[in-house]
Amino acid sequence: MDDASRWACLFPDLVRLIGWRVLAGDLLDYVRFRAVCPLWRSSTVCPLGRGLVDERFHPRLWVLLPEGRALFPGHSELRGYVRFFNLSTGLSVRARLPLFEDHRILDSVDGLVLLLQERDGAVRLLHPFTGDIAELPPLSTLVSDVAAKSKLSSIWDLSDFRKISATSVSVSSDGLITVMILLSMICHVAFATTSGGSDRQWTVSSWSLSPMWRSVSFQGRLYILQRSCYNSDPQILQIDPPHHNKEILSPPKLIATCPGKIQPPYHLIQCDSDVLAIGCSDKPNSLHLLVYRLADLILNKFTPVESIGGNVLFANIDRSLSVSARALPTIVGDTIVKLKPRDIHLGEYHLKGGTWLRTTDESTCGLEPSHSNLIHRIFWCHHNR
Repeated sequence: MDDASRWACLFPDLVRLIGWRVLAGDLLDYVRFRAVCPLWRSSTVCPLGRGLVDERFHPRLWVLLPEGRALFPGHSELRGYVRFFNLSTGLSVRARLPLFEDHRILDSVDGLVLLLQERDGAVRLLHPFTGDIAELPPLSTLVSDVAAKSKLSSIWDLSDFRKISATSVSVSSDGLITVMILLSMICHVAFATTSGGSDRQWTVSSWSLSPMWRSVSFQGRLYILQRSCYNSDPQILQIDPPHHNKEILSPPKLIATCPGKIQPPYHLIQCDSDVLAIGCSDKPNSLHLLVYRLADLILNKFTPVESIGGNVLFANIDRSLSVSARALPTIVGDTIVKLKPRDIHLGEYHLKGGTWLRTTDESTCGLEPSHSNLIHRIFWCHHNR
């Protein structure tokens, strides 16, 4: 028996176990694994139809990436084609998704895409690689709920409800999907579920957030870094999805307070299995950045980290990302890419040495750059959604 035959004769339980290990790395690797032979395909779970309700199949390592010439996903010139970028390997794939021809992107999280059909206001959650779609209540129900709860609703335009700072997706044991969105303009959080019924609607929180905040989605929750006033220490809040059959969002929980020596601009970034808080040093005329692990702050440990696992952090005002240095051959690991303080260019801050380098000669003043540079495309990938 040759080697190929031996691999094809593995016990189904062993094939299934190996398949789960492969899936823990990347969904597309799992798809390739299942395509090796009929036995491997029959011994493993097919992701089609389960891409949304089984969180193991969420393509967390993939993000939407603008094309050249600042063509963002959904642009009419792209004719429904979308490019995805793997944050671990740097692999780029281009696929045609018909929904992008008549839908607008509201946000993306864990590789999933939240879409709005502008014609009728329908909101859909799309798994771009399996094609699975979850129907959510129309956006108009969110507008109605805000109008019923807020005296200031008359000052907001419909477009204000399309501006989302962060989205979280969680799935219950019975397959119910809950989506929470942080509305940038009105500083409220709203949620909706995929449950059926004629009373399906988006529900907005009865509480609001301070206007001075940064956000990140992590493991189905929203995390907020905010200052209640200018001179106060920044606080980190956790927002949990509502419990099953609950119709309201519980107020945010204060889980950590950052030390006063971290100054704005702030950023919250998911990096591997951690959430990181980034800010500037409070020393006069200092250009140094400070990075703290949320897990440390919760334990009142205020020592900045000196390594971020060899990753590269893209700290943008709109959204921040962590990318493996393997995917970016021109940048060394343990680097933060952001606008250099008191400058108009992107810079690379090397965490271990505390030094800055200019990433590119292109200025970020005015319109965003042409996106011909991969670094710029990643940095601006959530801009102009």
